[in-house]
Amino acid sequence: MSRFRNNLYTKENIVFKNHQHSYLESGDGTLFSGQRKTKILAQDLPGWYVYGRYYKRWGYMSTKGITDMLYVPDKFSNHYLKDDCLYISYGGKIREAEPSQDGSFYEKYTGFDERVWGSEIIGILKGARLYSNYNISGFIQQLKDKKDWLLSKYPEEFEPDKWNFDVDDCFSESFSIAD
Repeated sequence: MSRFRNNLYTKENIVFKNHQHSYLESGDGTLFSGQRKTKILAQDLPGWYVYGRYYKRWGYMSTKGITDMLYVPDKFSNHYLKDDCLYISYGGKIREAEPSQDGSFYEKYTGFDERVWGSEIIGILKGARLYSNYNISGFIQQLKDKKDWLLSKYPEEFEPDKWNFDVDDCFSESFSIAD
């Protein structure tokens, strides 16, 4: 059995002390899994763990064993990826949640294990393609669609001399844990 059982290991933990939230590191370089300190160091992690900012903490998320993903672009602001969300499942399918009896939603989707926002989406997609043999072509198209939407909705901010992100180029580059 692998010693890497968790999808996410973080370099820091968020604690509440002195009436405020603070970041706490282990002191010896070991990582956290949830609230628990582990004996695992960052250099111990296999290559399928992708470094990034997850849930307001720096850490490493697994891209091995992904069975389903859902990309939800934000179309309320002029940011590329910043407020977009990628839902990740390691053992099932992601589906829309049923509304509660009062008609409200607590979560819009069910069946996911992790969520990723912002530029970390790219690293997770690249890792899922490599380590989970996941077909990400639909996600690449969605990222192109988001780019096209930004270009049409905010043409002055996203004209080519100000911003020129090539989605195909980005996903043709080789993957590494440092991505």
